[in-house]
Amino acid sequence: MLKIFKNINKRIEEKTIKYAQKDIDELTKILNRPKEGEIVKIDNIKIRKDFKKPRAQKLKQRRKYYEKYNYFRSTIVLSQDNYLLDGYTTYLLAKEMKFDFITIVRAR
Repeated sequence: MLKIFKNINKRIEEKTIKYAQKDIDELTKILNRPKEGEIVKIDNIKIRKDFKKPRAQKLKQRRKYYEKYNYFRSTIVLSQDNYLLDGYTTYLLAKEMKFDFITIVRAR
């Protein structure tokens, strides 16, 4: 009987660790630049039509930087009405990596 409880306890611990790691990964994504601004839902960011898709090489370099440092190289800057002013590559990479939230700087 004791062996059964030990196996159940082990399974519970494994699942707890799995879910805790998932939460830590999500928190890391949200708090990418915690001292630089406010956190916004990435789906609330509005993109003007005059933004052009960046060169593939630029995206590749920015992705490589993020993978190495776990930190975006540039900050997302939004206007007061949530239009993207700067940081388009960071926005695209965050969307690609399925971020739900990201830290931004608000232009005045």
